Amino acid sequence: MFWGAILYGHDGSMLPYHLYTTPYETKEQKKEAEVQLVREYQLELAEVEWFNQMGFDHPNPPKLKERKKDRKGGIDWFIYRECILNPLLYPLACNAQVTCPNLLIMEDNAPSHIHQYHDLPRERLGLRKLTWPANLPDLNPIESIWCEMKDRLRERLGIRMTATAICQVVLEEWINYPAERINKYIDSMPLRIEACIKDEGGNGFNY
Repeated sequence: MFWGAILYGHDGSMLPYHLYTTPYETKEQKKEAEVQLVREYQLELAEVEWFNQMGFDHPNPPKLKERKKDRKGGIDWFIYRECILNPLLYPLACNAQVTCPNLLIMEDNAPSHIHQYHDLPRERLGLRKLTWPANLPDLNPIESIWCEMKDRLRERLGIRMTATAICQVVLEEWINYPAERINKYIDSMPLRIEACIKDEGGNGFNY
């Protein structure tokens, strides 16, 4: 699975990406994650204690963050935070916000994207996120890029779609993706929203 983010005026070589490998997580990594979350909780408790000693109420009382015990793999909020948000998306957004103070992060409503544990860290960084319609219309301009990349995969590989070949082609296409096309898709956002409104929030519009 491939993740990437787009930003106006940037070509693919300037933009972050991540290629998830499978399995997404080993048993050892799951255990390490549990230890990490307990450690984070203990640090938050220490912060609360410091606030109390200074005579202040802590604005966000901590609670132990947990992962679903019965999860069967896949990308959950923790993997998304560790692989995407903290190392890639938030640094990109914070740097861009210096020259674009009205910047909004755009993500769909995938469960790993909208988990409550993401809200406070994002707010502490001063980053805002676009409210997304409940029925997931394909408003994000990056969806057009994914369609193009799928076409390029078929053109370049045909039936020779091994995992290794797919990874190589996807990375090449992403790194060489031109800023002009990214700008074009981002500029189309007002028309996409208008088309979505005309479709009463549905996903049946074409743009």
